[in-house]
Amino acid sequence: MNRIALSITLGFVGIAASACTSPPLTNGGRQLVDTQAAYPITVEPQVATLVVKVDDGLQALGRGEDQRVRAFVEQWKARGQGMLNAASPTNTPNQAAATAALGQIKKMLAAHGVEKGSVQYTSYRPADGDNQAPITLSFVTYVANAAECGGNWSENLGFTPRNLPWPEFGCSTQHNFAAIVADPRDLIEPRTSDPADAMRRGTVMEKYRAGMPTRTQDESDADSGKVSTVAPN
Repeated sequence: MNRIALSITLGFVGIAASACTSPPLTNGGRQLVDTQAAYPITVEPQVATLVVKVDDGLQALGRGEDQRVRAFVEQWKARGQGMLNAASPTNTPNQAAATAALGQIKKMLAAHGVEKGSVQYTSYRPADGDNQAPITLSFVTYVANAAECGGNWSENLGFTPRNLPWPEFGCSTQHNFAAIVADPRDLIEPRTSDPADAMRRGTVMEKYRAGMPTRTQDESDADSGKVSTVAPN
């Protein structure tokens, strides 16, 4: 083998060796994508309001309004921050009916286990000419919002030889997560833990000291280990 061929061979061997030992090339900063930082979910306070109609003729709540009030109170229990506010109209022709309807609402709240100190009752003066002013219920809650998606379809996702994240990668996931989260408060801080079951803990310790199995007994067929219930001949 002449010197030129030997030099070329040694060169290829060196390139192959360096390729095995050197770190692989990266695709740049686009390879490191943090969807939470790129498309953050913001949690903001928002006032939820229910307009409750008053029936002036019956001197009570309007038809079907009691069901709407119950549903609204359940929302306040689940996602409300602070007190529930109830505002009734004053100096209006239907003031007497509104007062009677407010009495109904108080009874409904008591029936749902709402303490008196958790509700703030106020009054308001409606605009002139509003003879059918309603009662308003309101509370402060948290709402999760994320950036809108679908504004950049500049790349062809059918041809991605470098397998790089496309524009708006992860945006729809963040947007959908913000839409379906049950309680946006969980995105701000964790909930407090429920108190431990002291009775169950004592039962487990007693069984442990006695050398007995501490697991909860389960006699269901699902955990019996039986393959078949057919009796042998």
